[in-house]
Amino acid sequence: MTPFLKDVLKHKYMRIICIIIGLVAIMLVLVWGRAFYGSMQAYHQGETYLKQRQYIRAVTFFDRSIHWYTPFNPYVQRSAQGLWKIGIHAEQQGDIKLALIAFRTMRQGFYAASSFYTPGKRWIHKCDLKIHELMELEQLKKERPDGSKVKEKLPQSQKGVSPSIVWSIIVEIGFLGWIGSVIGFIMYTLGRKGESKYWTSLTLTWIGLTFVFFALWIIGMMRA
Repeated sequence: MTPFLKDVLKHKYMRIICIIIGLVAIMLVLVWGRAFYGSMQAYHQGETYLKQRQYIRAVTFFDRSIHWYTPFNPYVQRSAQGLWKIGIHAEQQGDIKLALIAFRTMRQGFYAASSFYTPGKRWIHKCDLKIHELMELEQLKKERPDGSKVKEKLPQSQKGVSPSIVWSIIVEIGFLGWIGSVIGFIMYTLGRKGESKYWTSLTLTWIGLTFVFFALWIIGMMRA
């Protein structure tokens, strides 16, 4: 340990901050690990169904793997490749319905994993092209006797739905405010206990802020 760190850790408040930062880091690692494990398990299950040619079940588990998106998770990309493989195979076999299911599922999966940025933009673009192409093929099959085509609108579920920037910002504010409130509450209660006649009311204020920011974080995630 460097002399600088030793000097920093001598101060009570700095020790508390370091402990809290360490706990937050551990929490984030645990969350990442849980998402990674869930994505890996879903991917392997999808691969098993793909080998058995149970394509709908394979699509379902590849979709779950993508929904467990975390940065630097290779199983998300592998699941996207699995869905692409199913879509291309179905298209070659003339099963337009299954092909559309595979491409739309991948597209929606990446949009569902969006926050400040949308992962898998390359895959989304490729799916957009394929979906448009396959819908054109479907329309060709629905030509009227007079030679005109039955035009179909793109289903609402297939339109790109990026997350709300405002709600995404609220998510970040809520999360950072929650962490800051917890740190402030701990530092205040440990450092000023009994020193002020307003200690109880100020403590309740810190607790209130903690709950407000936590609620803001949860609501933001639901609305983003």
